[in-house]
Amino acid sequence: MIPMENWLPLIYAAAGMLLGLPVFLLMSRLKYFHKASEARRREVELSLHSTEKQLAEILASINEVLWTSYFPSRGIDYVSPAVERVYGHPPGAFYDNPRLWFECVHPKDKERVLAFARTVRKKGQAVIHYRIVRPDSAVRWLRYAVHVVQDAPGLERISSVGSDVTEEYLLQESLRRSHRALRAIHDCGRKIAQADDENALLQGICEVVVAAGYMMAWTGLLQDDGESIALTNIAGKNQGYIESIRKPLIDEPQRLSTIESALRTRRPVTARNFAREVHLPWRLAALRHGFHSKVALPLIQDERIFGILNVYAAEETAFDEEELGLLEGLAQSVMVALQSLRNRDQRKSAEAALYLRQRAIEASANAIVITSADPPDYPVEYVNPAFQRMTGYTAQDIIGQSLRILHGEDREQAGLTQIRAILSERREGHATIRNYRKDGTLFWSKVHIAPVKDDTGAVGHFVAAKYDITETKHYQDELESQANHDALTGLANRKLLRERLRRAIASSSSHDGQLWVGFLDLDHFKFVNDSLGHSAGDLLLQQISKRMQHVLRDGDTVARQGGDEFVLILPVRPGDISPANVLQMVMDVIAQPLKIDGHSFHTTCSIGIAIYPQDGEDPETLIKHADIALYHTKETGRNNFQFFTPAMNEKALERLRLETDLRRAIERDEFVLHYQPQISLKTGRIHGMEALIRWQHPELGMIFPDRFIGLAEETGLIVPIGSWVLRNACLQNKAWQDAGLANLRVAVNLSARQFGAKDLAQAIAEILQETGLAPQYLEIELTESLLMADIKRAIDILRDLKRLGLELSLDDFGTGYSSLSYLTRLPIDTLKIDQSFVREISANSNGAAIVAAIIGLAHSLRLQVIAEGVETPAQLSYLRQKGCDQIQGYYFSKPLTAGELEQTLRAGKGHAKGSILS
Repeated sequence: MIPMENWLPLIYAAAGMLLGLPVFLLMSRLKYFHKASEARRREVELSLHSTEKQLAEILASINEVLWTSYFPSRGIDYVSPAVERVYGHPPGAFYDNPRLWFECVHPKDKERVLAFARTVRKKGQAVIHYRIVRPDSAVRWLRYAVHVVQDAPGLERISSVGSDVTEEYLLQESLRRSHRALRAIHDCGRKIAQADDENALLQGICEVVVAAGYMMAWTGLLQDDGESIALTNIAGKNQGYIESIRKPLIDEPQRLSTIESALRTRRPVTARNFAREVHLPWRLAALRHGFHSKVALPLIQDERIFGILNVYAAEETAFDEEELGLLEGLAQSVMVALQSLRNRDQRKSAEAALYLRQRAIEASANAIVITSADPPDYPVEYVNPAFQRMTGYTAQDIIGQSLRILHGEDREQAGLTQIRAILSERREGHATIRNYRKDGTLFWSKVHIAPVKDDTGAVGHFVAAKYDITETKHYQDELESQANHDALTGLANRKLLRERLRRAIASSSSHDGQLWVGFLDLDHFKFVNDSLGHSAGDLLLQQISKRMQHVLRDGDTVARQGGDEFVLILPVRPGDISPANVLQMVMDVIAQPLKIDGHSFHTTCSIGIAIYPQDGEDPETLIKHADIALYHTKETGRNNFQFFTPAMNEKALERLRLETDLRRAIERDEFVLHYQPQISLKTGRIHGMEALIRWQHPELGMIFPDRFIGLAEETGLIVPIGSWVLRNACLQNKAWQDAGLANLRVAVNLSARQFGAKDLAQAIAEILQETGLAPQYLEIELTESLLMADIKRAIDILRDLKRLGLELSLDDFGTGYSSLSYLTRLPIDTLKIDQSFVREISANSNGAAIVAAIIGLAHSLRLQVIAEGVETPAQLSYLRQKGCDQIQGYYFSKPLTAGELEQTLRAGKGHAKGSILS
């Protein structure tokens, strides 16, 4: 037998294995669940990201404005993109100014909105209608549904959904007013039939008009003198107003302009907005009593005027064409009844009541329909002539039939469901539906339905007014088109461009394809605007837009980015024309001659190209990189296209850095002025100098103007830089004069932006006064193209500068597009021959001839001549021979620092080289 101590290790090992196995299995199971949980977490994260992206796209596409804010913080937590379409302010403006939404509320609605804000927190949810005023002064009606939820103790989340209901409100207002007039007509018929005498008739008419919804009505009868009016009857609120016009009614009726005009023209006369019609002498009294509009209706029978009916409304812009036509019919029927009573002819009185209804209904521009109240067909019993004009169905076609004939096969409409409910519940209501004419064409109509009750209160008929709102629908569609298309060219605008680019990227991504984005700019487009005006430039843009559309493939997009810039979206499709060929066709078709206002233009274009996905995977990046490539295209000579490279981006970043440094250069006093002497060929001495700016960059060293002036022009920094140059040049010249050096004239170039400033002459006068420099020692240099942009305005500005006593010179003469006929009108003193012509003096006879012609022209106009860029003895000799007055260039001196020029002047070295006078 084996001793027990020999068995114990075996037993312990077996027990360890038995205990370790469950632990191993448990750990393996836990590891499996951990991996599964991690995979599920990643799947949920991806799903949430996709859902958030879809939600953002949905929110951007809906027209309702969605808001979320918290109380008591009162900050805006979220506002949807639709806020810009409705309010005219971008979403960011509301985040920056949380009170902006309230500032947009119409002044007359602010108290009501504040009261609503206090009560909705108690109720939890409510709906409000109010007006807002957009930045363009347009007034819009909004409907807001607001919900308040307690998120945490002391913290309430306020969510609201706003809809623009302006069109619906305006249509409702028109319907309400027409219905008000129809109600007055209906009830007036009963008053006419019941009236036993003239006073009862007129008083009853006034009361019925007020009961229908108008604020006040009164009648007056014409007196025997044929001019004065006697007030006979009145009904309504604020009758105290009558006391302010009672005396003029008798003594000076001509002061009451609406009444006088109605009596004179024998036509109704309206005053639709007392607040704005300042010529009305009684308007302030009317406004104090709450009246904002009125109509004066002459009472005429057989060409004879009996009196006048005046109706007042509380709202502005009442009495539109439809309402006015109905009330005119009412006035005619009142006059018939009045005449009937005067003749004591009850039969004529009854006829007047019948005429009232018939005239009002048949004169209506909208369709009026009377149907039986018997379901389910509600057969038609009457239609007015407007019904046939609107639908094409005659009275014979429709009487006895159901109006379902107008619905065609289009019976699943929300509006029809609303109409069925109105008829079933035998109440008033309205709905918007699609109808179909007899010829099958579709039109949109707004239907207002009202039950007609008999003496027992039972509904026996329905009367319906149908309004054709097809044009309103088309207008809404047109607004949608305007929101997505450029107004000038009809091309896609920036908004639609980005939407289409997003779709194109998604399509290319799903097929692992490529997408080309081209940023196109017309070369030298500014020349067209400057030479022929902006209207010619607009015509050119329209013609080029049409040409581009003709050569694009199906599925390509061309959008106008702004000005003369366009963006092309060109998907790469196997078997189709390549984007490169499409771009070449675009360049070719743009290069074809154009005729505008009798002038022929040969336009070219430059294009920068970015390709998805290697140059960017979102619209903003692709457009930005294409724009960078376009900038490189222009630098390489224009009239070609270049593809984006990362090196271009680095160059663009360098340019951005240069722009940032340029903005700080004035503050850091990094600019310096150099001065290039101008030599008189008669005396051989320095006659003046031109101030030339340099930028002493702390890292890049001395930067010449050709590297930063263009950037300053683009960014608007040229204005403060130009002011700095002008002030410092004057200060330096004055310092030299005070030091006893020569009294020289300093010339300073003005930029286009400086020249376009309204207070240019005043600004220069202030600098002269500040620096103490006499005006005759300051010369202002201007280029031809700058002056020719608006020659008439330029002449006025130059005259203002001459009145200061300044010297004026025309720089780079001969390189612009000026007309010699204007040269005689310009109050200038000097012409500067551009160095490009001076350089050609020795190269060819044409250059020399041009220089000679400019000198001769200037002298014939009694102008001085300075030649720029003189560098050789041959050039100097020719200029001296042709009588040039002054020269400027490296032959005598490069531009000098202020210290170097001062040393030259102090040393008496103001004389030119001896060869100048030899």
